[in-house]
Parts: sequence; C-alpha cells; structure tokens
Amino acid sequence: MKVEISDVGSTRKEMTVVVPKQEVNNVTSEIYKDISQKVVIRGFRKGKAPRNIVKMYYEDYIKNELSKKLVQEKFEQAAKEKDLFIVSMPEFTNEPPEENQDFTFTARFDVKPAITPQKYTGLSLKKTKVDVGDQNVQDVLTKLRETYASIEDVEDKEYQAGKGDYAIVDVESEENPTLSRSKMTVEAGARSAIPGLDDAVLGMRSGEEKDVEITFPEDHFMEDMRGKSAKVKVKVDGIKKRELPELNDEFAKTTRQDVGSLDELKEVIRKDLAERLEAESRSSMEKQIGEELLKENPFEVPETMVRLQAAMMIQGMSQRLSSQGFKMEDLYPDTDSLREETMSSADTLVRTSLLIEAIAKEHGFEASEEEVDDEINKLAQRYNMTPEIVKQGMEERGSLEEIKFGIVEKKVYNYIIDNSTVEEVEQTQEKE
Repeated sequence: MKVEISDVGSTRKEMTVVVPKQEVNNVTSEIYKDISQKVVIRGFRKGKAPRNIVKMYYEDYIKNELSKKLVQEKFEQAAKEKDLFIVSMPEFTNEPPEENQDFTFTARFDVKPAITPQKYTGLSLKKTKVDVGDQNVQDVLTKLRETYASIEDVEDKEYQAGKGDYAIVDVESEENPTLSRSKMTVEAGARSAIPGLDDAVLGMRSGEEKDVEITFPEDHFMEDMRGKSAKVKVKVDGIKKRELPELNDEFAKTTRQDVGSLDELKEVIRKDLAERLEAESRSSMEKQIGEELLKENPFEVPETMVRLQAAMMIQGMSQRLSSQGFKMEDLYPDTDSLREETMSSADTLVRTSLLIEAIAKEHGFEASEEEVDDEINKLAQRYNMTPEIVKQGMEERGSLEEIKFGIVEKKVYNYIIDNSTVEEVEQTQEKE
C-alpha cells in the first residue's frame, strides 16, 4: 500500500492511498464469500452459486461494499502507520474499485496541531496575598445566620419592608398584561424577576399600592420586553421577615457537626477562608499564565476541535441545569447564539490545553499511578464514597484522563511559576 500525505493548511492534510490490486482482489473474494453464504439464489444451494452468478445479482452492492471496506480499513491503517492524530471526520474521494486493478482514494481531514512552545518562563506574575481578618470571619458568620434564618410573617400593619425582607405582591399592567402577576415574591432591595420592583417595595407597608415605571435591560430573560419600559401597579399583600438565630455555641453546633462551640466554628471558618483564598490566588495566577502563553505562542487550531469543545461545554451546562431542575431551552432559547458565544471560551480552552500538553511533553511531566490514586481518594472523601466505586465510575465514563491531565497541568503551572517573577499584591491591586 502506497501512502502520500500533503499539506492543505497548517492543520489540514490530504492523504492519497493506493491499494495494490492483489489486496483489492482479496477483499473482493471475502465479500463474494460472505454474500454466497447468506443469500439463496434460485437453482443453487446456499454457498454454491458461481461467482459470475452472484455478481449478476449483487454487482452494485459488491462495488459499494468493496469501496466502503477498502476506504475504511486502509485509511485507518495508513493513519496509524503515519502516526496521525486526526480530529475531524475525513472527507473521502474515489472512483468505484475494480477487480484486478489498483484502487486509489484521497482523504482530507484536520489533525491536532504540532506545537513547539517558544516562551513560557520568565513571566511577570501577581499573587494575591492571603490574609484572613476578623471581619472576614464575621462576614461568613452573618451569611450563616441568614442561611439558617427562619421566615416569619410580619403581623404589624405599619411595618415597612426593609432590605432583605420578602414582599408578597400583586402586579397589574393594563398596557402589558403579560407582566401581571399574583402573589409574586420580591426580595426587597435585592432581587426580583421584574426589574425595579425590588427597590420599589422598599418602605412599603402591607396593603399599600404604588404605580411604578420599570425598564427592562437588553439581556433580560423576557425577550419581548428587552430594552422596553412599562408602567405597572404594585400592591403589597404581605411581608415576611427573616428571624436570625442567636450567635452562640448551640448555633455553631447546628451549622457544623465537627464543632462544639462558637470559637471552634470561627477557627474552622478562618481555615476554610484561607484555603479558599489560596485557591483563588492560585487560580488567578494560572489565568495570568494562560493569557501570557496564548499571547507569546500563537498557532492555528482546527475549527472542528473548537466546535467539539464548545459542544461539550454546552452539554455540561445542560446537565448542571437539569440537576437543579431547570431546562436549557428555557434559560437559553436561542441555542445557535449560545453555541457561537461559547466558541470564544472553547477556543481559549483548546489552545491553552494544547500548550500545556506540549510543555509537559517537552519536560517529561506525567501523572503517576500513585498520584492518580491520591486524587481519586480525595474525591472519595469529598463524596463519602469508597475509592473503588469512584474509580469504577470514572473508568465507565472515560474521565480518568481528565484526572491525569489535571495532575500534569498542575506540574506545568508549578514549573512556570518557579521559573517566573512573582509579586505579592493586595487583593484590591490584583483586581485592578
């Protein structure tokens, strides 16, 4: 078999394969044998019909099957021999094969780009200082109290809705009946499905009415109201208020089973905050590295790789929404626009991953079996499962490679950080 490969583009190839007539005849004989053993031709026992008779009845099928087998088998063989990493469905061109003649076909396809990273050390990076103060701990305690708060009806008719209270309202609109709502819950000063109502209900009493003019932003989920204004009448039917629990040892035990006092809870919060801030600081540096890698190492990527990554990202988004009780089409009705918007993020992710992979290959960074097992054990502890079950599930889903790539990726980032200039900055500086 003769194989020639030429460049159509930096990541697109054309392969020309010439299959010798002897191999063509061998595959043809296999097809004839298979047909004669499966079909009954009148006047002949199964498997005993002469070849010319079989050809008379099944000539078109034989040619189609021969073309399919030769192209598929020989293309896979050639791609393996040439060590090609193909990332798109090949486009085949060929004339119908004939017995006793060489068979030639061509294939066009995209390949994974071969990258030689040029610059990835000596970068100037900023690392956010990790400093957990008493106020940070207090802020978490406040949020915990809000989380564990009970919601009580306000009986006092003179009570005015304040920020964080829940107003139960009726909304009427003569000019836009679709905006009318009954018993709609609005979190005063915080959020509302209809923009502006959250601020409008501030200071209102139960039973009070108010005319409100609202303006819908351009990205609002109600497509027919985007960028438009409308007048509505709002009536407060009732107000609910959060009753925060007292901050004491009993409250601490309620929030965490592994603490016995409020002081212990504060220490746990401080430790958790430090770990989270450290993770955020690391994530910020990795983002800086990714941006620098892409800037210093330009290369072409096949669109097929980017589109596949975008499809995987959308599928993951759909699964997460589904687990939360939402439907993808309800939040993102224009799937074509969503797909195109996702392409930019997918392109960045594909390029960064390819560069990470190339740097890892250059330095021989790999994920050892012990490192993979360690990551699986961490996941098992997080989800309160046995490592064996976690590993089995990952093998069934084919996601063990993700674990391995994550380990290698961390080694690459560590190498780049160790060989770059890192400046510690305050959190506000980093954000700026």
